[in-house]
Amino acid sequence: MTVSGAADMRDTVAVAEDVRVTQEVLEAGPQAPRRGIPAAAVWALGIGALVILTVANVLAITDFAARTIEADALITAVERSEASMMATQEEFATVMATVDRESLTDQEREALRTELTELAQKSQASIGLAGIGVADVSVLPWHTSITNARDVYLEHNSAWVDYMAAAAVDPAEWFRPQAAVNDTFADARVPLIEAVPLVDVLQTLARIELIYVSGSGDSGSEQAA
Repeated sequence: MTVSGAADMRDTVAVAEDVRVTQEVLEAGPQAPRRGIPAAAVWALGIGALVILTVANVLAITDFAARTIEADALITAVERSEASMMATQEEFATVMATVDRESLTDQEREALRTELTELAQKSQASIGLAGIGVADVSVLPWHTSITNARDVYLEHNSAWVDYMAAAAVDPAEWFRPQAAVNDTFADARVPLIEAVPLVDVLQTLARIELIYVSGSGDSGSEQAA
């Protein structure tokens, strides 16, 4: 074989290989171009995330407002209840301030019993009515700390109603220790504090502290309001 013949063979082989490559490309088809995320989809995702965040913020603010309103309503009702109890204590103290218990005649003693009985009946009604006000405070089902505070305080109000009911039957009850009244008053303090939202915009904690400063004493016949 001549040199020129060898060169022609190499050219022939090279052409054959090029033909095979071309056929493979034709059989496989062109390579699909790579595509990114469409701009419209990106905008849609962004708007969706913004809507979700906005709704979440609105719900959080609404829930906080509801908690604040409920806590305020509860403490307002508790203040009214405590005012009824304090009024009872003050009226009792006024009655007893005019009495000389060491030198009472039978007629005076009977008059005192009647006066204390009437005071107990009136106080039972006023304190019971204030308790209805506490029970009527509306609370959302998931605001359990406020519901718990309301229910625990109602035990204190009920203890006072029972105390006055007993005193209306036997005025001597005014002078007996009332453990249930004092214990339920102490038990309600922490739940009431826990019912206050973390951001106390209405200064509710200060009002609770005032309740316990003015009603925490227990000396002799005077019970904790």
